[in-house]
Amino acid sequence: MYKWILGIKMKLITGLFFVVIFSFSFSAFSQTTEGKIEQIQQSKSKHKTEQLLSLFNDQKLKAKDRFLVLNALSNFYYEEGDFNTALSFSEQSLLVAQKHKLQLETGKALKNIGIMHYSKADIDSAIVYYKQALTYYDDLETPVLRANVLNNIALAYIKSSEIIEALEYFKEAEFLYQKYGTRIDILDIKYNIALLYIRLDHAKNAIDILNEVIEDRLEIDDISGLFLAYSDLVVALKSDEQFDEALALSYRVITYYRAKKDYFNLSSALHNISDLSLKMSKPLETKKYALEGISYAKNSQNNKAVVGCFYTLAKAQIVLGDLDSAMQTIQKSNEFIKTLNNTKLKSFNDGLYSLLLMAKGEPEQAIYLFQNYLVGIKKAHSVAFNNQLAKFETNQLKQKLASLEYQGSLTLLQKENESRFKNMAFIISIFVFVILFLLYKRLTDKKIKKYLKQKVNERTIELEDVNKKLLDLSYFDGLTKLKNRRCFDEDISLLWGNKENQNNAFHILVADIDSFKQYNDTYGHVAGDKALTKVAEVLKNNIRENDEVYRYGGEEFAIIFDHCDAETAINASKRIVDKIQESNIPHSCSEFEVLTLSAGISTFNLSSTLSIEDFINQADKKLYKAKESGKNQLCWA
Repeated sequence: MYKWILGIKMKLITGLFFVVIFSFSFSAFSQTTEGKIEQIQQSKSKHKTEQLLSLFNDQKLKAKDRFLVLNALSNFYYEEGDFNTALSFSEQSLLVAQKHKLQLETGKALKNIGIMHYSKADIDSAIVYYKQALTYYDDLETPVLRANVLNNIALAYIKSSEIIEALEYFKEAEFLYQKYGTRIDILDIKYNIALLYIRLDHAKNAIDILNEVIEDRLEIDDISGLFLAYSDLVVALKSDEQFDEALALSYRVITYYRAKKDYFNLSSALHNISDLSLKMSKPLETKKYALEGISYAKNSQNNKAVVGCFYTLAKAQIVLGDLDSAMQTIQKSNEFIKTLNNTKLKSFNDGLYSLLLMAKGEPEQAIYLFQNYLVGIKKAHSVAFNNQLAKFETNQLKQKLASLEYQGSLTLLQKENESRFKNMAFIISIFVFVILFLLYKRLTDKKIKKYLKQKVNERTIELEDVNKKLLDLSYFDGLTKLKNRRCFDEDISLLWGNKENQNNAFHILVADIDSFKQYNDTYGHVAGDKALTKVAEVLKNNIRENDEVYRYGGEEFAIIFDHCDAETAINASKRIVDKIQESNIPHSCSEFEVLTLSAGISTFNLSSTLSIEDFINQADKKLYKAKESGKNQLCWA
């Protein structure tokens, strides 16, 4: 009896053991596909796709598992940048999900297809698939998934420059995130809306939202997200003309990205500060930051920053009077833009290049190029406007037709004997609607033509004003407000052309600030700019009305003394050298402990001066002699 009971117990224990083993095996098998996918993705194997395809060919796989494998293959090729192959696997995953009526998986597949089209710059197709995906996500059951798709639709609308539609979808996504999403979700959508406000030139709205984002990023210690927000806050502050605040924040952003060696974002920050410096009338700072930005942007393949830095560099060179360099910069920018195949970017360069051609005395070519620029702008505006108008008209027509069809079907159900009359009324309504639509279209076209004509006139007036300012700027140094080297060359050539009538009565002074590089290294470029401005003031205040002073180079200046004898010119030059020292501008690296000037003067002699170059070289030699003799002095023949 005891053995019999013991045998039953052993059988029960053995049965329970096999049940546990079977349950464990079944559980492990149910997790096998997802686990294997994760294992393949985390491995360092070069044959991940072959392993995933091998897993997909397993005949025991269920529909959801097949979907997971296809989704993993799509993600792999997407990360590799092969969007066509990634799209193919996403389309296969959609077929599996639709065939087996997997609702959430169908929505996910449609969203992934939209992402692939977006990555291929096929924005219209992306929007279509995103909107199809939206129908599979409910506000209550899957609110966060729905918000994610709404956010994607908004980003796609931004790409197609349909900003108002983008804002509407962002707002709907924000509502769902506020109610159901995580703190990161809410932060991200706020950030996207702020960027949209920047695009709409609503700087104050963007600033308020970005400040909220920054506070939240600080609380959760998200440093990378924080500095992205800082970077965009610089753009918003600049747009709102809060230049000092934007400049202080720019320094902070640049320091961070430089330390992180994040050259992509660093190049964007350098472009922003170069544009900001230009708005603050600091062309030298603009030039410095733009050149550095171009270098980092090219290395990090930040194409937008490359073009932006070229543009600000060209503007700075124009302000500094270096028109030849500005033209070369725009040509380099155009060559780079050709590789991007972006005609919109080139059109901005065309507008700037036409101004340069006008300033250099080539009006025919300038006008031709400016007309092309206007055509490009007009075309862009017309295409955008027509797209918006077409969508509006299509929606209006659909609503009208839907309303009429509903009315017609209701009438047929209620009064079958009046169907012929109602059908005729429907046709007449459509005919009238088409007539009204054509009239509306004609009126709209007239308004568009009038608007474009007004814009062309405004642009022409702006061009004339800019040309006048540009011609003035091309003869003056932007920092010191003195006449520049170009103006000096023209003035000395005029004097030389009339040299027979001058009776040896004009002279050239060439002066150089002593140890100015050490001054800049010690006190910084801002102090250096102030020192140059002060020296310029002393020079202007100590010459006669007949005389002209020029900024000859970096820290070099020149004076043309006209209609005076040598003694008068020498006495004025001595006085200038003394006044510079008496200005008491501290210079710890100088033996005089203040900023000083060395100068050389030459007098025109009809019998011995051979050329303009010889005349200038005589003054240069005297300058070098003054330097060699201890500086802070004037040397003359």
